[in-house]
Amino acid sequence: MANSSTPPPLPRPPAGFGWRSLACLADIIPLIILGLFLAGQVANTEELAARERTDAFYNKIKNQYAKAIQNPSVEEQNKLMQMAEHPDEKDMEAVAIALTQMGEVCFLVTWLGLALQEIFLGGQTLGKRMFSLKVVDFYTQESAGVLSCLLRSAWKAAFINLFNPFTSILGIINFHVPLFRKDRRAWHDMFTRSYVIDLRKR
Repeated sequence: MANSSTPPPLPRPPAGFGWRSLACLADIIPLIILGLFLAGQVANTEELAARERTDAFYNKIKNQYAKAIQNPSVEEQNKLMQMAEHPDEKDMEAVAIALTQMGEVCFLVTWLGLALQEIFLGGQTLGKRMFSLKVVDFYTQESAGVLSCLLRSAWKAAFINLFNPFTSILGIINFHVPLFRKDRRAWHDMFTRSYVIDLRKR
């Protein structure tokens, strides 16, 4: 008796590293801008004060840098080095509070923005649509499932928005992994049984 089981679908060509990067930028930049705007709207009194102090600290550094360039004396350069090497503890505390709050809000906005687009647009985001890309299940070639979209998006959102050295190092390595694989899959693709295809290739 002949085997009537359906053979697995042939794999589609993976998207190139460059196209994936462009699509990612097209998705991420608007979401980060939205996240930064919302972070300002939901910040409490302490966080708003921290942002103001952070802005003042950065402006102080910027102004001293301009002085050191315009008047490259030892005195002005030493002032700049002193400000950079020995910042005020309260300034550093304000920077930490401001960056943490903005990072957390941007993480949520980026995570949900990417995940909901991939879930409701059949494995695509606006960026992926611009460049004719799509996320599919690596084994079935169907659109990626809900859990896969949530996990993929959470990883990307954490790498981009959470100011953590461990996350940043892993994210940078993961970003370059597709360059060394024929299937152009990053770690988050392998972990979620998915990959990105180029709809223009057959």
